[in-house]
Amino acid sequence: MSTTDPYKAAYERERFARKKAEQLLDDKTRTLYDNVVQLQSTVSALEEAQDQLVQSEKMASIGQLAAGVAHEINNPIGFSLSNLTTLSEYIESFIHLDEIVISNISTLADHPLTTQYQAYRKQEDMDFIIGDLKELLGDTIKGLNRVSAIVANLKKVTHAGELEMEFGDINDIIDESIKVVWSELKYKMQVEKQFTEVPLILCHSGEIHQVLMNLFLNASHACEDKGLLIIKTYTKEEKGKNWVVIEVADNGKGMPREVRKKIFDPFFTTKPVGVGTGLGLSVSFGIIEKHKGIIKVTSEESKGTTFTISLPLLSNET
Repeated sequence: MSTTDPYKAAYERERFARKKAEQLLDDKTRTLYDNVVQLQSTVSALEEAQDQLVQSEKMASIGQLAAGVAHEINNPIGFSLSNLTTLSEYIESFIHLDEIVISNISTLADHPLTTQYQAYRKQEDMDFIIGDLKELLGDTIKGLNRVSAIVANLKKVTHAGELEMEFGDINDIIDESIKVVWSELKYKMQVEKQFTEVPLILCHSGEIHQVLMNLFLNASHACEDKGLLIIKTYTKEEKGKNWVVIEVADNGKGMPREVRKKIFDPFFTTKPVGVGTGLGLSVSFGIIEKHKGIIKVTSEESKGTTFTISLPLLSNET
């Protein structure tokens, strides 16, 4: 009868134990890796949720401040515009009076006031003043109207002036918004629409137009020549609620995380001084929030930006 070699048996036991240990280590390493990936995903989701919460709280506090500021600014703007309009009418009367005198001054050639009047007009360069007055008043009124428009946007940030909502087809609203800004897009952007049939949503279509046009124009500004704008619509169910989703994506220069965190702040802008007011996205944030929706942004430098708007269906309220 043969006997088993004790050394060989010990070697086999050791090899088996080592193999089992390696397998166990592989399993634990794989499990650890899966946990790390899941943890990274959870951390990213928590950071995004935190940014959204901070933004909502920030907008609420800014909204209260903006409401008071807008109200206080509205009054002086109102009477300043009114006074300037009246002043323009008064100046027109003086200019008309001067025209009458000049057209009839040849008939008063011997009157001492004629020489004095003509000398004074020349001394003060009245022809230049008359021309400049109209331009000065026009620019001032235009500037005050711009301030008035900024105040109106501040009111929208505060959700002031609730408007009656109606059911609308978001795909139709997107098409109409593209048509309005098409002159800005057609020379530098290729527009790709990826629509699905979605239910009607209860909204104020004019305000949704405003949000979409702002996003389309921002995408255009973020892209060089041959930019690509992709607009998607679809529905989703999340946390027991049904949503209509709009994605507006471009292949532009993108944004770093520091900019993304501030992108919805009033008066924050990456555009040059004098270009825009920095209120477009903050107003958009306020409009979507007023519609009980959510607007988020994802972006990667040199690769592009995607804005995702989720608007609730009426069934969420029932």
